Amino acid sequence: MQVDLIIRGGMCVSHRGIIQADIAVRDGMIVAIGDFSDLDAENIIIADGLHILPGMIDTEFHVSHQFKNDTRAAAKGGVTSVLCVAGMDVGVGDGYYTDYAYFQQATLDNIDSLAELEMAQGCAGIHLGMAETADFSAIADDRTLLKALKNGSRRIVIHAEDQDRLNLRKKLIKAGNPSSHLEWHDENVAIEATRRILAIARGAGRPVHIQHVSSDKEMAMIAAYKDIATAAVAPAHLFLSAPECYDHFFNYTKLDPPIRDEQNRIGLWKALSGGIVDILASAHSPRSIEQKELNYPHCSSGCPAVQTMLPLMLDQVAKGAISLETIADLTSSGPARIFNIAAKGRIAVGYDADFTIVDLKKKWTFQDDDVESTCGWDLHAGCEFTGQVTNTIIRGHLTFRDGEIIGEAMGKTIKFHDTFKPFDKE
Repeated sequence: MQVDLIIRGGMCVSHRGIIQADIAVRDGMIVAIGDFSDLDAENIIIADGLHILPGMIDTEFHVSHQFKNDTRAAAKGGVTSVLCVAGMDVGVGDGYYTDYAYFQQATLDNIDSLAELEMAQGCAGIHLGMAETADFSAIADDRTLLKALKNGSRRIVIHAEDQDRLNLRKKLIKAGNPSSHLEWHDENVAIEATRRILAIARGAGRPVHIQHVSSDKEMAMIAAYKDIATAAVAPAHLFLSAPECYDHFFNYTKLDPPIRDEQNRIGLWKALSGGIVDILASAHSPRSIEQKELNYPHCSSGCPAVQTMLPLMLDQVAKGAISLETIADLTSSGPARIFNIAAKGRIAVGYDADFTIVDLKKKWTFQDDDVESTCGWDLHAGCEFTGQVTNTIIRGHLTFRDGEIIGEAMGKTIKFHDTFKPFDKE
């Protein structure tokens, strides 16, 4: 058997559990898993003492015009594919260090064309915001939401905040005080929106995915709608809590929906442990220092997260709070299953050779100079972690190794089972 790459001696996190095995790769695809000590290849990676996860898929990646740097940050964080929530046209082209796709934004102008738009090449589905954000306009009323959900069939991604309640609560904004963001965007802003969209989805018969869920009450509602609803949680909501985050980071922790109190943070972890959470997604949104330093409420919402998402979770593995198998489900097999991603999300023969290789015992500190994202900052700079990404491999190409990006951008458009088109006849 001729192969291009062998990963030798690592502990593979697969559908068979965690087993020690060699992985053989040819033409960007996994062709065999087993003992290949007698087999040679052009490229060999010795993974003794390391664990090999299926390549991570980040399903909430807010792309900027500097996507090249941000996909480098993704690769450094062990991410091999990104689904872009785009405030710009992602398109298909060069410059991505990871494989990529995009969500088409639903607007009042394109609502009649959503069924057609969601089938475009490289489209992961439709993204719909129920409240206005820095990047997107809102579809806020129930009648129009129902119309949007009836126009198409793929799972639709929802930013669930209630615009009417936000409008009523603007009087609670305190200029220069970012902690008042939690009063403006209170729990009921999210709870009411989630309640409404779950009922509308059930009536429309349309599967929905609620992104960056921020409260335990929302998780309880979603648990009752698992026939049509999936949920994602972001690292910021799992690892930070109010009011301490606003006292320490000020404007830099302004997010939509906001970081909530410790009770909600613990509730999100319980939902994750209980299986209500389907996906861990970074909600990476690289806002510049200039955008974040504007006086509240004019400072931008969002923070970079793609580079530190996995280190934060590996640190929890070291503390015994979560298993490596659960991380693989939340960041690889779960995203592939929910969004019908073709040939990704598993370490199995026939799948893309996407791997995230980690050293679970490595103790290290994430420094300011390590930040790869265009914005140049990260809420977790200065944090000490146990567990580090050592290699990121995308379709058999070594993209990241021991702290350095290797080679040029080689990202390709992700394919989906539910947009498959027959091959052109020759």
